[in-house]
Amino acid sequence: MGIAIIIGIIVAAGLLGGSANYYMEQANGSGFRKSVLLGLTASATVPLFLKTVSSSLLDECIKGDPAFFSSYFVFFGFCTVAAIFSSKFLQSLGDKLLQELKDVKQKQEELTETTDVLVAENSDPAETSNPVEVPVNEPKTGSEFEAYIPGQTEKAPESAPLSDEQKIMGALQGKYAFRTVDGVAKDAGMDQGSVQAKLLEMELKGKVKKTKRARDGVMVWSLR
Repeated sequence: MGIAIIIGIIVAAGLLGGSANYYMEQANGSGFRKSVLLGLTASATVPLFLKTVSSSLLDECIKGDPAFFSSYFVFFGFCTVAAIFSSKFLQSLGDKLLQELKDVKQKQEELTETTDVLVAENSDPAETSNPVEVPVNEPKTGSEFEAYIPGQTEKAPESAPLSDEQKIMGALQGKYAFRTVDGVAKDAGMDQGSVQAKLLEMELKGKVKKTKRARDGVMVWSLR
């Protein structure tokens, strides 16, 4: 019900304000249809204007609470004034929106620059073509069976080997917050292909994320 009332107010205020604008601008040769059309347009953009100034007037009208019944009259008056001065109102509203868009774009550019600097300062050096060195286990010496010596304590069992994901997580928690695939592969002792595949799998799980480094276009990875 509140929406229907608001639409009715916008149309009525647009027609009233457009008619008033016609008689005010007769000396400038303004036509009636043009004045009414501009009035309706200006009246219809009032909700947008209220949103840009963070006004709660429109919300009060939509709720239709009797305690805020006077909000309908305030809204009607606002739409009427906007319709009467339709040309100036639309021009000022357009300028305000364009300025806000410029401000948002500027903030995004500043945020991007800050992110680029952060990534550059906290990531691996540029990737190199050096092959990944995979550690080779030294062959065991001595007899396959060891003689039992009385009084000798039993050897502690060796810890379970780390999984590929654990190795990669350990590499990402090292010196650099942002790691290249090459850097992770070297620290984890894995080949780059396996690291790349595992990182993509971990990204789908929401454990890591990738960012494009601005200075050289290299993808770097970090923990979420």
